[in-house]
Amino acid sequence: MQIREVVEAAVLTFVLAVLGIATRGLEPLALFWPANGALIGWFLRRSTRRSPLCWAGVAVAFVAADLCYGRDLDFAAVLLLANLAEIAAGLVVLAPLRPQDRDLAHPTAVLRVGVACVVAALAGGIVSALGFALRGDPAILLNTGTWWMSEIAALAAVLPVALTLPSRPWPARWLSRAIRLELPELAGPVALLVLMAALGVATGGIGTTGYLLLPLIWSAMRAGIFATTVMAALVGLWIFAALGLGLDRLPSQTLAEDPLRILLSTRLSVALIALAAVLVASIMSTRRRIELRLAESENRLALAFEGTNDGIWDLEVPSRLMSALDSSSLAKRTTEAPQRPLDDYLGRIHPDDRERAVAVLEEHLAGRSPDCVAEYRWPAPDGGWIWQLARGRTVERDEAGRPLRIVGSFMDVSARKALEQKIEYMANHDALTGLANRHALDAALRDRIADYRRRSAGAVLMVIDLDGFKAVNDGHGHLAGDAVLRALSERLTQVLPAHMMVARVGGDEFAVIGGEVKAGEIEALAGRIGAALAVPIPVGTGTVLVGASIGWAFLPGDAEDEQGLATVADARLYAAKQRLRRPEPPSRASA
Repeated sequence: MQIREVVEAAVLTFVLAVLGIATRGLEPLALFWPANGALIGWFLRRSTRRSPLCWAGVAVAFVAADLCYGRDLDFAAVLLLANLAEIAAGLVVLAPLRPQDRDLAHPTAVLRVGVACVVAALAGGIVSALGFALRGDPAILLNTGTWWMSEIAALAAVLPVALTLPSRPWPARWLSRAIRLELPELAGPVALLVLMAALGVATGGIGTTGYLLLPLIWSAMRAGIFATTVMAALVGLWIFAALGLGLDRLPSQTLAEDPLRILLSTRLSVALIALAAVLVASIMSTRRRIELRLAESENRLALAFEGTNDGIWDLEVPSRLMSALDSSSLAKRTTEAPQRPLDDYLGRIHPDDRERAVAVLEEHLAGRSPDCVAEYRWPAPDGGWIWQLARGRTVERDEAGRPLRIVGSFMDVSARKALEQKIEYMANHDALTGLANRHALDAALRDRIADYRRRSAGAVLMVIDLDGFKAVNDGHGHLAGDAVLRALSERLTQVLPAHMMVARVGGDEFAVIGGEVKAGEIEALAGRIGAALAVPIPVGTGTVLVGASIGWAFLPGDAEDEQGLATVADARLYAAKQRLRRPEPPSRASA
């Protein structure tokens, strides 16, 4: 592998150096010197190539090319040192480029290439001027400037091509893509380049190089980076060839008075044109990548929303106009939604949730919350309601910090709300009877006491204990006992007023909480409860009888706290049980 790279370096250097020397015309130096730019790219593309043997192969090839054209060894040595210094300086400047940036897909990489062209050409110019000074030419500044101007144009034309050239072996996919996409895109710019070159020959003058900007810009806007670098190199070659062959006629007076200035100006224009075209191509490539990523993000977003009731919304605060894209719009890749007044959207929220949702939004608009999060019921397509969770945050503010735009999302949380409601129901209801459980009873009792302390509202607590229920379980089994409990629970619910809550607090124990009632009313209610529960209940092929003992306590007549109310109610329940167990004394009539 090492020998192959050395041979490759020597052959590449020799061929390009011979081509460069062959372009000598109006100047002592070559009109176009492609070797250094190509070698910087060649060394940079693979770190193993920067070995001493490869550098030695390059040095031998440079000297051999000069000797083939009859140059003496001293002159060839000066040119060799200058070329090596130029290549080394370019590698030092471009070394920080990451491998993924060497295809010039980012504008910053193109700018670094421009800096490398300036620095490398200057390094070569300084070394060559010092070498020529040792050979008796004292014009150090002139020689430095001549080399720098000559090489910066060649580097700007060749180095981008060397960096963006696809690696070998070229994949079939790249070749097929180039044939299908890039070649048709280049057909127009290449045809225009030929036309503009012919126009330049017809009109003549140094300004004709500007004609070639149009095909370059066309290529940069439509084709890829590599295609544009090739176009830029072709433009540079044409300009130098036209000058060397006399096709572009330079102003004779200016050329006679100051030939160096006009020639060096031409080279600078070539360098700037080439780098500007590559920079535009890189910017367009970056834009296309961003657009592609944005399209991919939109596709992923649409797929994520597809089949849901989710979406995104956008509110313009000053106009209070809002737009919303639901899952169906996103699935159709709709990018814009019609704006409607915010009040239209708020008016569709369930009346019980609307005030809370508006309050959350106003809190965020006032700056009292970092974002707005609200859950509400929203009309469903089937005419019912779905639960939605809306989140939003201010993304634009005016100079005073007031919100200008709020962007957010909404999602269907009906399944979660149903689960939460189920969990809440299970936490507050008895699994067998469906009545409230002790947890719900305690919470309701605390609310009643708090209500009394706020506005002196009275309440009543009733406790009910079934009599004879144990015999049902013992005689008929627990399944029959469960059926009896469900039947008794239904009777309790039917006989109690709507404002009273009944709860099962134990195996055969129930409790009732209601608003303020009179003593006579509660005694009458206790009688109706006892009568309803005493009705025989079918079990199997027979019936069972279950009685009830009832006690109660009044808030605030009997107590003003939970413990006190429970104590009084239990005491009255115990007294009722005692009366039930104590036989009635015989009356005088029966004695």
